[in-house]
Amino acid sequence: MKQTQWLMFVCLALFSACRKDDNTGVIDLRIDYSVNDGPLVCDTLRYVNEAGNRFMITEVQWFISRLELQNEKGEWIAFNEGDNIYYMDTGLPDTHSLHSQAFPAGTYRALRFTFGLDEADNRTGRFPNPPESNMFWPEPLGGGYHCMKLNGRWLNDGDTLVPMNIHLGTGQDETLTEFFPNHFSVTLPMALKLRAEEHANVRLTMVIDNWFRHPHTYDFRTDGSAIMQNQQAMAKLKENGQDVFVITTKEETNTLSDISRQIMKKAAPKPHFMTWEHLRNAFSNLKTQDRS
Repeated sequence: MKQTQWLMFVCLALFSACRKDDNTGVIDLRIDYSVNDGPLVCDTLRYVNEAGNRFMITEVQWFISRLELQNEKGEWIAFNEGDNIYYMDTGLPDTHSLHSQAFPAGTYRALRFTFGLDEADNRTGRFPNPPESNMFWPEPLGGGYHCMKLNGRWLNDGDTLVPMNIHLGTGQDETLTEFFPNHFSVTLPMALKLRAEEHANVRLTMVIDNWFRHPHTYDFRTDGSAIMQNQQAMAKLKENGQDVFVITTKEETNTLSDISRQIMKKAAPKPHFMTWEHLRNAFSNLKTQDRS
């Protein structure tokens, strides 16, 4: 009996020690897309860019790599060990979220990544199987893989729908002897407080119309809508890409002041009129919305 009790005590002690040392959480990075201040809807001619071009989107396919988060000490921690390369595709739901390794609990103040693949990662033949292999970039044009395929159609001046193939990859000069990488690094401030054993959610949104907005107003009529061998067009999009991504966390979207404003708005049906019943109902409604 004493031996059994001793074994139980040891097991409980080990379990408690493991629980105490497990001061980590995990992060789900949700990938979203927006256009003209609304969620992306594919295969519908409903969008207008800064230059006045009307367009539709059929698919967005791209690579994100070297994903890292910065902690309070300024240290950068890889989202996952290993290659840390991810293929994103609007047509493949499995690519709409990324799951991290175990992260130390604490505050994280920035996220950074490479849009596309850098020179070290962008090697021809790296991906033998689809869908990643379908992103190949022709060897005579520099090889490797696309950074992005933004495909669709646009309405030209003759009111005819024509292909829109905004493809970013390695650029080249006219003689195909000099090549220009068009991947780029993105750093986004964030406010994430990761608690022990927490499953935190972070949202990364590609604002598609920003590809055509700043610092260059991109016009399909003059800049081109099929740009695979158009380094001038790709260079503009590369610079515009710095404004394309937005990151939000639960802390950023549900701050105390935001919640207070929601409560006050719902609890006071008339100016300067409020009851405890109104407050209770407002809290109940907010909890219901949060669960949904």
